[in-house]
Amino acid sequence: HAKRSTINTEDVKLLARRSNSLLKYITEKNEEIAQLNVERKAKKKKKLEDENKNSVEPAEAGGV
Repeated sequence: HAKRSTINTEDVKLLARRSNSLLKYITEKNEEIAQLNVERKAKKKKKLEDENKNSVEPAEAGGV
């Protein structure tokens, strides 16, 4: 016990290390979730950039 109130995926992998199939499953799921998070983050960033771009363009056009 590391006196933490939360656990992370590495803690779970440490517990599952004796079962190769379980460790493999957990590792694959972890990578899958990480990839989804990266994709969501990129999509969210692109959406914010598009919104900022759209909100800036009318202001620039009005000032010309």
